[in-house]
Parts: sequence; structure tokens; C-alpha cells
Amino acid sequence: MQRNIVWLMVLTIITFLQIPTNSWAQGTEATITGRIIDNNGPVKGTSVSVRNESTGFKQTTLTNQNGVYTFQQLPLGSPYSITINHVGYAEQKKTDYKLSYGDELNVDFTLSSAENKLDEVIVQGTAADLKNKIKTLGASTAITANDLKKMPVNGRNFSSLIDLSPVSSGTNLAGQRASSTNFTVDGMNSRSTVAGGNSGGAYSISMEAIREFKVVTNDYDVTFGRSGGGSITTVTKSGTNTLTGSAFTFARAGWLSSKYNLNGTARKQKFSTYQYGFSLGGPIIKDKAHFFVTWDRQMDTL
Repeated sequence: MQRNIVWLMVLTIITFLQIPTNSWAQGTEATITGRIIDNNGPVKGTSVSVRNESTGFKQTTLTNQNGVYTFQQLPLGSPYSITINHVGYAEQKKTDYKLSYGDELNVDFTLSSAENKLDEVIVQGTAADLKNKIKTLGASTAITANDLKKMPVNGRNFSSLIDLSPVSSGTNLAGQRASSTNFTVDGMNSRSTVAGGNSGGAYSISMEAIREFKVVTNDYDVTFGRSGGGSITTVTKSGTNTLTGSAFTFARAGWLSSKYNLNGTARKQKFSTYQYGFSLGGPIIKDKAHFFVTWDRQMDTL
């Protein structure tokens, strides 16, 4: 029996590793689009490639009759580079772009003739350039990985940071009931069954595994269904070509707390809480397969 279980696990892992790369994409709503022109106007049939330099993820498409190209549902992260090629023109490349949840990055190109003897044109993206070209859908409050690291979070439950949105009160958004709030993790619906007019999200996720999350309210598009009040969208981390990791521990001991309750009586009940864990991510096969694992434990004494 035990031997059969081991073989089943091995076959499951092999099957998982053989899944086509395209089926691994998360629902991130991240898009890169743009228009390619020359001196005569839009250029049709230009080859456009996007690549995430940290993971090796790459996609290629061609411009349409209006010179427009679009890449949708791209994995989040950085740095992204966009490269264009067209017969008779010099290759161009723009680099150092970052995608966060819901971003729509617009990157345009103007083709220059190969007669100028330029083998390649490389343009590095700047903060000012990105600020003017990225738009997001709907009114939203984004909580980034840096926010998660810097802000104190009671119990290390990142969903408590939902209150950073000016229209939230817990999981109630924009004055609506909690049952009108939808939860998604990596593009998939992740809310519990509605009971008593309330619903909750499956948020037993370590903070070490969260890349970012966003509280999205009014004016969002149809991809945020089942959410009359708003949507709390979460994106998890993934491995890259660089081996990275972290370790943490937080402790709150009873002897560091006051010996008295709020009403001045002596506190007899013991209390302590300890939280510790780690995360580790890196390549399995460079540019093709990566891993990311995290472990988070909390011990309370009441």
C-alpha cells in the first residue's frame, strides 16, 4: 500500500512538470500593448516578443493591419523586455519594465530603416516613462510586497491590510454587505459559501507567499464578476532563475505584557504567541521550470 502511494506521488509530479507552459499562466489582468509605425504609418506583420528576464517566460505575436500588438494575462514581475523585428528595419528593444496586477502597459515603437546601419536599438524604461503609460482598470488600492514587509500586521494575516482602502470596513466595501465582496487568488474565485448574508475568502495563506494584493472597487471591467461592492484580488509569488529565500520569527511573550488588565485587576491568564517560518524559491530548469515553497507556523498560549 505504501509503495503504491509513493509511485502515485512520483507519477503526479512527472505529469505536473510536463504540463505545457502556456497553461501555467495566472489570471493577472496584466497587459502589454502598443503600436508600431514608420514614416508611412502603421506597419503590419512586425514580429513582437516579450520576455521576463528573471524567469525566461517569452511570448511572440505579430502586429495587425493597424500596427497594433497585444499580450494579455502576462505573469507579474520584472524586468520585462519588448523586442521588435521587421524585414528591412533595424531590430529594436525596450527593457526594464515591471508588471503589477491589473497594469496595462503601452509601449510604442517607430521603425528606423536598416540603411542607417544600426544593428540594434535598445531603450531602457524609466520611472517617468512608465508613470505616463501604465493604466489600471477601476478605482483600486494596491498593497505591494514592500508594504507587506514594512507594515506591522497583527497575527500576520495580510487581509487585515484591506482597511488601507478608504472605502473598506473589514470585508465590507463601498457600503455594501460583505456578501457583495468577491475574493480571487491568482485569478481564481476563492470565497467561502455565503452564510447568513456574509462570505469570506480562503486567506490561510502565508504572508511570505504573497506578491501583492489589490482592493478593487467601482468601474472595474467584467472580469471582476460576483462583486457588487468590490473585489479583493491576490497574487502569489513564484520562483525565478535566481535562488532566493527568507526566514522570520516574531514573538510576543507574556512577561513583556502588563501584569494588569484594562480595569486594573491583576492578569492571571498566561499569554504568548510565536510565529516563525521560511520561504525558498529558485529554478528547477533555468528559463523553463521554477519552484517556490513557504512554511509558516504560529503557536499561541492562552
